[in-house]
Amino acid sequence: MTAADRFLGRADAYAQGRPSYPASLAAWLAERGLLGGTVADVGAGTGLFTRLLLAHGARVVAVEPNPEMRAQLAAGLAGEVEAGRLTVQPGSSEGTGLPDASVSLVTAAQAAHWFTPAPTVEEFRRILTPVGKVLLVWNDWRGEEATFNRAYGAVVKNFLAPGTPDLATRVPEDELPQFLPGGFERVTFENPLTLTRERLHALAGSVSYLPSPSDAAYPEMTRALDAVFSAHQQDGTVTLMYRTHAFLGGVDASTR
Repeated sequence: MTAADRFLGRADAYAQGRPSYPASLAAWLAERGLLGGTVADVGAGTGLFTRLLLAHGARVVAVEPNPEMRAQLAAGLAGEVEAGRLTVQPGSSEGTGLPDASVSLVTAAQAAHWFTPAPTVEEFRRILTPVGKVLLVWNDWRGEEATFNRAYGAVVKNFLAPGTPDLATRVPEDELPQFLPGGFERVTFENPLTLTRERLHALAGSVSYLPSPSDAAYPEMTRALDAVFSAHQQDGTVTLMYRTHAFLGGVDASTR
């Protein structure tokens, strides 16, 4: 099963449940002059990071292999497509469909852990301008010492797909030098996510290694989530503490 296939049937849940990204990250990129050209947002999903890039002035080509997520992205950002600020197209990190030296920044938010490093770096090197950069971003709730994080983690652990590793973090720390052989810098931002009961269901249903909304085990999972939601909610919401991890670097080792 490909990474794109693992998210079939999850596009609506993904768009509803997943956290966005902090404006302070986009401001950090803009200060470095990285949003003035064309950006390739690879593995763009339903467009959560694409929206942030567009809001800060970038022209974006969103590349997404999953047809359901790509349709969700195109529909949600139809005005940007019509205005010529956004192009949405099929493709992957190994074959984006973009011309040579056509973008000044490649971004991958919540996606690069699905990529194979060597062919991905070769493709990014092809589509980037000579001084182009790569930004890899992850939102992660794991490892954050917050009461609801622990409660949520205890529930979803009981519904993991067979063979799913018990990860301490979603960020593939050991693989980063393979993706960014030119070296990289790291910045982090707090990114708390406020969840209603319904959005909590959607968040869990969007995760590739948990039951999707169409799976037989989904109702059981949502009942377990309801129990921890009721135990922790205040005024109808709970907060899952996320941290946004961003890595900006190059794909040319000679730029070290």
